[in-house]
Amino acid sequence: MKLASFDIFDTTLIRKCGKPENIFYILAHKLYPNDKAKREDFLLWRKGAESKARKNTPGKDVTIEDIYSCEELCGFAEYTPAKFIEVEKCVESENLITNPHIKDIIKAKREQGYTICFISDMYLPSEMLKEILLREGCINSDEFVYVSCEWNTRKSNGALYKKLKEQLKPRVWEHYGDHPVSDVKMAKRYGIKATKVDTDFTATENCTILPRDNRDYYESSILTGLSRAARIHFKNDAYTTIAADFVAPAYIPYVHFVIETAKERGIKTLYFLSRDSYILQCIAEQLPHNEIELRYLFVSRKALLLPYLYNATAEKFLAIQDKRTIRGKSVKELTLSLGTTIDELKEKFSITFEFEKVTTKEQEQIFLDAIFGNESKYISTLNERAKEKRALLNGYFTQEKVFDNKTTAMVDVGWLGTTRLMINNILKEEGYPETTFFYYGVRGDVMHSRYGRYYTYYSPTQLSTEGTTLIENYFSASPYPSTIGYKLGNEIAPIFKEDCEYKENEIVKSNFAVAKWICNEIVANPAPLGKHFWSWGKQAVEGILKLNKHIDITPLQKAAEFDNTAFVRKLTIKELVNIVCLGGRTTAFDRGSLRITCGKHIFPCIDKIARFTGNIRRRLYLRLHR
Repeated sequence: MKLASFDIFDTTLIRKCGKPENIFYILAHKLYPNDKAKREDFLLWRKGAESKARKNTPGKDVTIEDIYSCEELCGFAEYTPAKFIEVEKCVESENLITNPHIKDIIKAKREQGYTICFISDMYLPSEMLKEILLREGCINSDEFVYVSCEWNTRKSNGALYKKLKEQLKPRVWEHYGDHPVSDVKMAKRYGIKATKVDTDFTATENCTILPRDNRDYYESSILTGLSRAARIHFKNDAYTTIAADFVAPAYIPYVHFVIETAKERGIKTLYFLSRDSYILQCIAEQLPHNEIELRYLFVSRKALLLPYLYNATAEKFLAIQDKRTIRGKSVKELTLSLGTTIDELKEKFSITFEFEKVTTKEQEQIFLDAIFGNESKYISTLNERAKEKRALLNGYFTQEKVFDNKTTAMVDVGWLGTTRLMINNILKEEGYPETTFFYYGVRGDVMHSRYGRYYTYYSPTQLSTEGTTLIENYFSASPYPSTIGYKLGNEIAPIFKEDCEYKENEIVKSNFAVAKWICNEIVANPAPLGKHFWSWGKQAVEGILKLNKHIDITPLQKAAEFDNTAFVRKLTIKELVNIVCLGGRTTAFDRGSLRITCGKHIFPCIDKIARFTGNIRRRLYLRLHR
């Protein structure tokens, strides 16, 4: 007989909650949801109950019945031992899912003529474990499960292997398991070919679990367990790893905050603004949101600009510019945003510019006077075009119930508030009340509440600005391209920049699948996890920004362009020197480009040099501008 045996826990089956002791924390919450004192006392008792049972039954590998026969259980008289056992089995079962990689190996071994069995050092009965393995499609009804408590011998000292070898007499025996001693060392001692299965937490996941003396230890450990389980449950590749370890932990807490704040404020409708908020709406749909309506709104700064500029003035145009100036922008870029081109201005309106880029205050004034001044030949055409665009936008807003006078709010990622300014200006001019905005994060110079109320999850000092592009471009990857305007048909529909209106790539698929799965598990978990959300999310963003060598960032190369700039790519020597020594900007996420160009081992040194030269440049700047 050719035998292939498989360890069960952390090999064939993965605990969604992570570490085994987290089962006891969840169990305590299920048993005593409203009694904190009893909950904490039970958790303390259950963590030590197995070792006490072993001391009380020397020479025996304990069963779950042995564990719950302890005299101290009389302090929890609300339940019988049988009920405790029933609930613990239920919690354990609910937390177990299959490892698809091992499931594939099991299938392959069957096809190769191997007899399949499962082995575990465990106090739970084989009958229960077999039911779970059957549910997960890992075992056939005629295959066996061997557990230490029923054989009174253990894998950990090799005795269970010895006993099974004597009984089954396999000609060939292969074993798969995650434990280096129980599943590898001891199996090899008895002539078994042992394969180590890697289901360990990633370095990132290990870093997110708080120390045991922290009151949020269990919450952090369970949330990290969900990240690991999601990563393994799906493809366990670089895409799902980034989604599970960074994207979902970053965005789920934010959406939870949005929904809870909306409930408190009596907000009836949440509009998720394209494109950045598409994944946020997908997450919101998985979280309890009561009677709050969730709607997706196709808008963008580009699509809003001309409708906003109806009755245009230079002041109105400058109000939506970063730092309220157009200096540093090209004339071509500016004219396109204003619904015209350099050629049209020259041919139809006799407006020309002697500069290609606005670099001085004088050039800025020349441009503004040419477009918005009293003598401008283009201003009336601009207002006509803006009026036409405003009518389409108003029709779209009416269609999407933005003008229904309900208490609404709009959900965005951040950072400055330009969209809030434009939408609230349009609402005000059309005679409607302003709407509230939610932001993931804001800059220090965010447009303040004179342009409408806003809530931000992270303040400028709490979230590094280095993550802005990464969050917008990768975390918020959307199947929809940017909205550039609206068209009238049977209904008013958005116009997109690209030919394809909807396109999912590997980044989008992984981010959405993982985030939805983790959301559902959080909602189903009896233990409240929300009090650790803020720290969980912050750790996620900071974790990927550090770009430690254990993080595989090759998916970042697949991210779409950001503002016509590559997100990350390999750099030339000239570009590398420009970034490291001169502080130049080349790609949307230069630290990622440096990492990909230099490699994960050399990058830390290059990064230190870049930060050192950056500090020197900063000091020189401050000295020169005193």
